[in-house]
Amino acid sequence: MLILFQIGSIYFLIMGVASPFQTKDDNSARLVEEEQKLRIVSGKLKVLEAELRQLDTSETSILGDLHRLSVQIGVAKEQIRLLKIHLDRGYREINEMLAQIQILKKSVENLKQHLAERLASIYKLGRLSYARLLLSVKDPMELTQAYRYISRLARVDAEKIAQFLSEERVLQESKAELLRKTETMSATRERMKETRSGLNRRQRKRTLLLSQIRDQQEMAEAIFHELEGARENLGRLVQELEKGQFVDETVFVPIRAFVGELGWPVEGQLESRFGQRLHPRFKTVTVNNGIQFRAPAGNVVHAVYDGEVVFASWFEGYGNLLILSHPENVYSLYGYLEDYQVHVGEIVRTGQSVALVGDTGSLDGTRLYFEIRVEGEPVDPEDWLDRTRRLARAK
Repeated sequence: MLILFQIGSIYFLIMGVASPFQTKDDNSARLVEEEQKLRIVSGKLKVLEAELRQLDTSETSILGDLHRLSVQIGVAKEQIRLLKIHLDRGYREINEMLAQIQILKKSVENLKQHLAERLASIYKLGRLSYARLLLSVKDPMELTQAYRYISRLARVDAEKIAQFLSEERVLQESKAELLRKTETMSATRERMKETRSGLNRRQRKRTLLLSQIRDQQEMAEAIFHELEGARENLGRLVQELEKGQFVDETVFVPIRAFVGELGWPVEGQLESRFGQRLHPRFKTVTVNNGIQFRAPAGNVVHAVYDGEVVFASWFEGYGNLLILSHPENVYSLYGYLEDYQVHVGEIVRTGQSVALVGDTGSLDGTRLYFEIRVEGEPVDPEDWLDRTRRLARAK
C-alpha cells in the first residue's frame, strides 16, 4: 500500500492536482502580466494599423512619406513585441511540458518494472494463480482473511495496470502536444525573422530619404516649404486650444513666477537653439520656434511644470506631439516622441514622466523637440529653463 500511495502521489502531481500553491500563484501572476502586455501591445498595433490605412489614402508629400515610414516602422516594432511575448510564453510552456514528460517517463518506467515483477510472480504460480493461493490455505479460520488479501491484491494489480495505461496515454499525448508546440514556435520564429527584415528595409528607406533631404537642394527646398506650413499649422492648433481650454487657475501656481527656474525636460545635449538657422550647404534660412535635445531613444521626457494634457497625437513636422496647458495661456510642447505616458485631459505635475524620446518627425535622428508658447506666440525656451540645466524633478 505504501508503494501504491507513493505512485499515486506522483500521478496526481503530474496531472497538476497536487502542485504547490506558490507555483500556482507565480504562474497566475505571470499570466496576468503577459495578458496585460498583450492587450497594451495589441491596442497600440491596432491604432498604428488604422493610422497607416488612413495615410495610404492621403496626398503624398515628403513629410507624409516620412510619417508613413515612421508608422510602418512603428507597426513592425509592435508586431515584434507581440511575437516576442508569444515566443517567451511558448518557450516556457515547452520547458514545462519537457519537465512533465520527464516525470511521466519515470513514473511509467517504475510502473512497467513493478508490473513485470508481478507478472513474473504470477507466472511462477502458473494458471489460476489467485485460486491456487486461496486453495493453499489449510486453516478454515484463515480462509476469509486470505480471500480479502487476495481480493485486495487483485484489485491493486488491476489499478496498477489501469494507471500504467493511463500514464502511457498521457505521455504519448504530451509528446504529440510538444511536437505541435515546437512546430508553432518554429513558425512564430520565422514570422519574427520576416518582420525584422521588413523593419530593417523600412529603416534603411527612411535613412535614405533623410539623406536625400540633406544632400539634394530640390528636396531641401521642398521640405523647407513643408516645414513652414507645419509651423503655421501648429500655431493655429495652439490658438484653437486656447479657445477651448478653461484651465482652473487656482489649481496651479502661475508658471510665469518661475521664468528662468524651470527644470529641463530631458537628460540630453542641447543641439539646436531658438531663432533663425542657416542651412550649412544650401544657405537657406529656417526659423526654429523651439529647441532640440539630442538624447537616446526611450529616455524619459519630464513635464517642466504643472499642467493639463491638451494634445497627444501625431502632428505633421513634429511627429508624435504632446502639448501641456499651463496657467496664464502658457503652453509647453514636446515633439518627435516615441510614445506617450499620459492621456488628454490628465493633470500632470512638475517632473512627471510624460513621454519617451523618439525620432518620429525628426529629420536629424533621435531628438526631443521642445517649445514654449505664451498667448500663442513662441518664446525662447532657454529663457524659461534653469541656467544650470537642472532636470525637472517631481516635488
